[in-house]
Amino acid sequence: MTTATEVLKRISFVHSPDAFLAETQQYGAMFMPVWAYTLAAYVDEPEKYELRLFDTRFDDLDDIPAADLFVFSSVNQDYETLVATQKRLQARHPGATYIVGGPIAWSLNQAGESSKLAMFDHIFIGDGEEAFPRFLKEFHRRESLPQIIETKIRFDVTQARGFYRPFLDATYQRYYGAVLEVSRGCPFLCEFCDIRILPDNNRPHNFSADHIVAELDHLARLGVHQILFAADNFIGDLRWAEEVLDRIIDWQQRTDQHVALYTWLTINLWRHPRLLHKLRLANFDMLFIGVESFSNNSLLETAKVQNSAGDMIEALREIQSYGFAVVAGLIFGFDSDTTEAFDLTLQGMARAGLISGDPSLLTALPGTPLFRRMKLSGRLRNNKNSLGGYKYCTNIRYLMPRSDMVAGYQKFVRRFCEGDYQYQRLKGFLDNLDRGNYVPLESKGYGSLSKYVTMVFKSPRAIKMLFSRLLQIAVRPQVAWYAVRGFALTLARGRRHARLFGVFQFWLFNWTNAMLKYEGLSDKDFDIESVPFDFDRSLILPERYVELADEEIPQVKVAAQQRSTMNQLRRLTVLQ
Repeated sequence: MTTATEVLKRISFVHSPDAFLAETQQYGAMFMPVWAYTLAAYVDEPEKYELRLFDTRFDDLDDIPAADLFVFSSVNQDYETLVATQKRLQARHPGATYIVGGPIAWSLNQAGESSKLAMFDHIFIGDGEEAFPRFLKEFHRRESLPQIIETKIRFDVTQARGFYRPFLDATYQRYYGAVLEVSRGCPFLCEFCDIRILPDNNRPHNFSADHIVAELDHLARLGVHQILFAADNFIGDLRWAEEVLDRIIDWQQRTDQHVALYTWLTINLWRHPRLLHKLRLANFDMLFIGVESFSNNSLLETAKVQNSAGDMIEALREIQSYGFAVVAGLIFGFDSDTTEAFDLTLQGMARAGLISGDPSLLTALPGTPLFRRMKLSGRLRNNKNSLGGYKYCTNIRYLMPRSDMVAGYQKFVRRFCEGDYQYQRLKGFLDNLDRGNYVPLESKGYGSLSKYVTMVFKSPRAIKMLFSRLLQIAVRPQVAWYAVRGFALTLARGRRHARLFGVFQFWLFNWTNAMLKYEGLSDKDFDIESVPFDFDRSLILPERYVELADEEIPQVKVAAQQRSTMNQLRRLTVLQ
């Protein structure tokens, strides 16, 4: 390690995602290391340092030169790749200091497993914009700093700096469009969600409209036309969301720049027609919405009140009637789920006309009320992927028998991939447009075939997947037949609704994704367990579930979530 008298000069940011997961779950589309673009902007007087950025998807580890400080940030599913990368770099550059932050540091700390990151000199928990510049000032005395550096003071995002331009401008062409963080926090109370448990994160923290438009303008002038707005809930603050939309619409009109936007928000959007209209005018193309379940019991169990307060099918139809492709988050494995959950989800997606949506199995993320409940009831299981992010590997022992979970999931994906079912969903989506709300985009859409193909040819594995995708259509007459029917239907509907080719392209992309993902799915692919036959059902709702809650959010909100969860679980216990 560098001696305390030496001065920090060389800082290298290393982005090291799990390449296999990125390529198989994102199908060759690679996304920016936004954390590095952001943290580098908080290096005061950057001209005094040698700042470098490396992405292990493009840069060979053996070519990364020495530095005084190597900076990492990772999400939970990148753990093994992160550790392997740090080990190789330390072997080559043993005198450097290695630090890590991001979601993985938070999750392991919440789980009491920070020792899994013991190979790093310092582990940062909390907002990097606060902690990183302070650490740089104290680097000369780092030997007296603790290994775990926790920052509970939330960074005021209204004071956010723009991306570090030298990193962004030199590397943006590597990636699919751009990612721009616009809001943190969510006011809702889902039991399984770890957004609410971050300090002061059960409310929106919004970046200023000036900041967002300035970053959009820079990206558009670089030629970036697909932009993901990273937000825990874009409509967590409705007035702010409308202000941002008004500013984006004004910017588009002034500059004649039209970029396609995609973001994450909640289903209560359907109650706000003016906002829905403005989202389309601002060229929002796709919306991720956590639908989770079409069972009201399962929604009540997790206190997803925003989803259970109305008619889910009607809400999805209304949102999509404006032209949005809703990317639906779906979950199997709630305690209230029965074997009917799989058919219920298939029926719900078809009735709503959802052309995108891919289910995961419920996972207890560290620090969440669900994690606490599973731990108290003895239902947590240890596995290498217990932090989430792996599709068929979870850390919960489910109430539904394992055999029923696996059989139900396999039945679901078989039906999900059939041509007549996919066509039915596409027709349902296009039927939604006849409600009279449709607003065509002024941009080419977030899903760009040409941009995607450019990404694919950077990865041998992704190239193989592309040809497998084409083969799925070529060798299966049923797939080819319904693909042709879908194209013809889209053309016909295009006579009354402009710019629908992107819808067909997105539908076919998602369908072939599903075929690739689920082809050959077998029992051995599922690393899951269920409770034993003699499990004490009273433990579904453990005695200390309430008293051990220690979240830093208003107690009235904690009580509201507990009330919803407990009422449903009590009903479930009585029924069983």
